[in-house]
Amino acid sequence: MKKTYNFILISIIILGLSISCNKHEKNNEEDKECITNKTEYVTSVDSPDTGTVNQLINIEVKFRVINGCGGLGKFIETDNGNTRTIAVEAKYEGCFCTQVIATRTVNYEFIPSNPGDYELKFKSSPTEFITVNLTIN
Repeated sequence: MKKTYNFILISIIILGLSISCNKHEKNNEEDKECITNKTEYVTSVDSPDTGTVNQLINIEVKFRVINGCGGLGKFIETDNGNTRTIAVEAKYEGCFCTQVIATRTVNYEFIPSNPGDYELKFKSSPTEFITVNLTIN
């Protein structure tokens, strides 16, 4: 009788641990699903007009996110000579987010390697851009 009781008790403990581990693994999978990336459009850009070769130029960029979990993921850049097209990829982290449209302000860092005139085009809609013209000495 005692052996049967011990066997049942051990079986219940093992079953409980198994269910607990499976639930923890499932929660980790759900957490991973609560990260999304989405291209968002720039609402304003504040930039100087001039700069110096090999010197950092900080350009203030504002963009909107669709909820409180949104922030900057990365800048997506395409170069064509001295013209650079820049899009903002927002990263949304979290499963439970405040439902508020918010504006985020970030710095875009530009280091020109050659003197000349540069055109930086920040994507502000599917077909429009906010353009910054820089003269680099």
